[in-house]
Amino acid sequence: MKKKSLALVLAAAMMLTGLAACGQKTPTPPTNSGNNTPGSSSSQQNTPADKEVTIKLGFTHSNPDRNQDDEVMYAETFKDYVESHSDSIKVELYPGNALGSQADTVGAVASGTVEMTVQNCSQLDNYNQITMVFSMPGTFRSIEETNQVLDSDWAKGILEEVRTTTGIRVLGNSCTGMRSFTCKGREVRSVEDAKGLTFRVPESPIYSQIVNAISANPVPMPSSEMYVAMQNGVVDGQENPIQNVVIDKTYEVQDWYVLDNHTPTVMSYMMSDKFYNSLSDAQKAVIEEANAEATKKAREVTTKLEASGIATLEANGMTVYVPTEEELKGWHDAYGPVCEKYMREQVGDELVDQVLNLLVEIRG
Repeated sequence: MKKKSLALVLAAAMMLTGLAACGQKTPTPPTNSGNNTPGSSSSQQNTPADKEVTIKLGFTHSNPDRNQDDEVMYAETFKDYVESHSDSIKVELYPGNALGSQADTVGAVASGTVEMTVQNCSQLDNYNQITMVFSMPGTFRSIEETNQVLDSDWAKGILEEVRTTTGIRVLGNSCTGMRSFTCKGREVRSVEDAKGLTFRVPESPIYSQIVNAISANPVPMPSSEMYVAMQNGVVDGQENPIQNVVIDKTYEVQDWYVLDNHTPTVMSYMMSDKFYNSLSDAQKAVIEEANAEATKKAREVTTKLEASGIATLEANGMTVYVPTEEELKGWHDAYGPVCEKYMREQVGDELVDQVLNLLVEIRG
């Protein structure tokens, strides 16, 4: 009997112990997500690392000194900034058209097979003609006011349309100088002096309009072919801003430069929109910051070369001619109205009126 009572007591005790155990909460072990370390927060555990990407950045110039070339300054500054602020982005530079011609490289960016390039904005004209308004001949007076237009909200609206229609995201633009004509063996002071000459121009229709308007002959070709064409007499001359004439050593094959300042050169910093959209928010932020820093440095190079460029050209045997007010008016009267009419036909009155009104606002 005593044995039976003891067994009942033990059974009861075991039941109470089991019930007490069921009432206790057992700690849930931490979830192992990725490469977690002891003591790391849950937010760190659940945030995936940015995927590693490589940006192939192609451009035309190959000057070894970034302080003497705005394109090289932009590219190298962009690379330095990105790689010092992101562990997941690598930038490979391809100077000297190593990725192909200007047109081919821009096409590769549009298709997404090349991530980025620095090219003349005129290359975009062949994809969406509205970008021609950034270089309407006879309209812009200086580098400074051109950059004010390029940095405006109005310009950003145009670039947004370019992005949606071409797949090219323009991170920004810079004016690198006012374009003027060079030639060899002929003194060109006025429009009359330019008649019958043959000038290399970029592969954009608006430049051909300028040359046709002064009764000369335009020959569209990539800038990489320009030097040899002048050297061999295929063309009599070309048109470019001061710093390009210095950088390209045009003075070796040309001896006359007339500063008619017919239109600004605008360089665009283009990125594949498909590539940009594949990046994380953190990576996009680094790209935007790098572009801002590189643009600033590139513009500083332009300012420096504009100030010293004429002396450099003259020291290398080139005559740099500054037209009189009457001669300059003759140049602008020759191609200004013709190009404005052409521009209105191509992009519409509204867009042309908008840029003209914006310039009036900027001037005063």
